[in-house]
Amino acid sequence: MMKLPLQYCLSVAVIAAVIACCAAHREQRILIHMMPDQAAYFENTLLRPYERETSCNVRVETYQSTDSIEEALAAEQGLISVVKIPFDKATPLLRRGRVACLDTILTPGELERFKNDYLMTSAGALGGRPCLVPRKFETRIMVYCKSKVADAVQRWHEHRKAADSALVRLNGYGLPVTYELEDDPELWDYFDVYMAGWVWAHTMYDGTVGPRVGLRGRRYSGTTQRLYDRIYQLGGDTASITGMEGDAVVDALYWEALYTALGIYNDKMWTERWSGSDVWKAFGTGDVFLSFMTQLDCFFIHGTGSDNLMGYLGNPDDMGVATMPVACSIDMDATGMPLRSGSKGISTGGWWWGIPADAPDPKQAFKLISYITGTTAQVQECSRFGMIPVRKDILGDMGVMFGGGWISGVYDVSFRQLMANGYTVLPAHRFFDEINSLYLDLIDEVLVGRKWADGGEIPDREYIASVIKNRYQPKLRQLVQR
Repeated sequence: MMKLPLQYCLSVAVIAAVIACCAAHREQRILIHMMPDQAAYFENTLLRPYERETSCNVRVETYQSTDSIEEALAAEQGLISVVKIPFDKATPLLRRGRVACLDTILTPGELERFKNDYLMTSAGALGGRPCLVPRKFETRIMVYCKSKVADAVQRWHEHRKAADSALVRLNGYGLPVTYELEDDPELWDYFDVYMAGWVWAHTMYDGTVGPRVGLRGRRYSGTTQRLYDRIYQLGGDTASITGMEGDAVVDALYWEALYTALGIYNDKMWTERWSGSDVWKAFGTGDVFLSFMTQLDCFFIHGTGSDNLMGYLGNPDDMGVATMPVACSIDMDATGMPLRSGSKGISTGGWWWGIPADAPDPKQAFKLISYITGTTAQVQECSRFGMIPVRKDILGDMGVMFGGGWISGVYDVSFRQLMANGYTVLPAHRFFDEINSLYLDLIDEVLVGRKWADGGEIPDREYIASVIKNRYQPKLRQLVQR
C-alpha cells in the first residue's frame, strides 16, 4: 500500500476538521416556551428567511415550564445556541453562570451598538455586564369599553350620594372633597375606578344588573401580579413585597377588599377563579367593562382576524386603553384628600434571549438573536401577537411602524406605561416562588374567604394589617430562615 506524505495527511486532517466544524454549525438549536400559535409562526414563518440567508437549519425545541429551563439546558449540554428566558427566571440563571455575558462575545463597538439599539439593556445585566437581549416587554394597562365609560361619566352624579355613603363606612369621610369623574380615563385614580364600577353595578345593561369590573382571580401568578403592581404604585418596593410589610402592602390588599366587598368587582372572578381568557370572554358577554390587562390580552379582546385572535367584542372599536390609574390610599387626611398618594408606575415583565455559557458558537448565536429581534421581524411579530417592541427605532415611531389605528394606540399607551414603570421588575428573591404562594394564601383568606374584618361585613384596614402581621409574616420568617 502506498504511503502518503505526512504533510498531505496533516492538510487533509485540517480540512476535514474545518468541514466538520462548519457542518456542526449548520444547525442551531433554540430553546423556547411559547403559545402554540406563536410557536408555529416563530418556527414556520419568522425563521425561514434566516435559514435561507445563512444556509443554517434552526432546530426549535420547547421546554415545558419556566421552572424547567435549567433542567432543559443540562439535558442538552453544549448543544443549545439560544434560550428564551422570562424576566423572573433571569437573575438566578445569570448568578449561576448558565448564560454568557455579551462582553465575552461582542467587540466593544458591537456592544455599544447593542446598547444603542435596544431598550432596557441594563435590566438584563449582571454586575453591570450586559448578558441578555430583550425579546419583548410586558406590562399591564387599563382596558375598558368606551361607551360604558361615557355612560358612567354621564350618570355618576346621580349615584354620588350612595357611593359616597358606602365609602364613609370604610374611611370615615367618603370620596375626596374635590372629587369629579373625569371623562378621560387617562386621568383616573383608584377612586375613579370605584365610581365608574359603582355606576355600572347599579345600572341595568342588556337586562341584567351587577358588577362589571373583572380581573384574574385564579390561584396563580396572574392574580398576585395585580397585588404587587398595587404595592409598587402605593410607594412600596422590593423589600415591601418580600417582607410583606409596610403601608403599601396593607393599602393594596385594602383596596382589593373594598372593590370586592362593595360590589365593584364581578364576584365570578373569585367564585369561578377567572384566568385571563375568562376575562376576555367576559368582555364579550358584557360581564366586564373594565380590567387591567397585558398587550396580548388586548389583542385577544379586540381580535386581529388571524392566528386564532378573532376577538370577543361585538364592536371592537369600543375597546379603549389607558395607562394605569394613579394610586392613592382609601384613608383621608384632615383636608378631605387621600392620606397617602401614589403613582401610575407598576412592574415591567417580559422575556429575554440568552446565549448559554456552553453554546457551540456564541457569535453565530448572537447573529440569530439579532435577526429575530431585528426591525422587520419585530414589527411583524408584534403586530400579530401583541408584544411590546424592544428596539428603540420602533418605539420611537410606532404610528408609522404599525400603521395607526387601535394597534398603534395599544403600543403608544403601553410605551407610556413602560416609561412610568422605570426599571421596576418583580423581586429576584431566591424564595420568591414560596413568597408568592404565601400571597396566594393571603388572597384566599382575605378576599376569596371574605375575612377582611373581625366578624363584620365592611373591610377593616387594621384587621387586614393584623392578619398580615400575625399570620403571614411569621410564616415568611420561617421560610427565609430555612
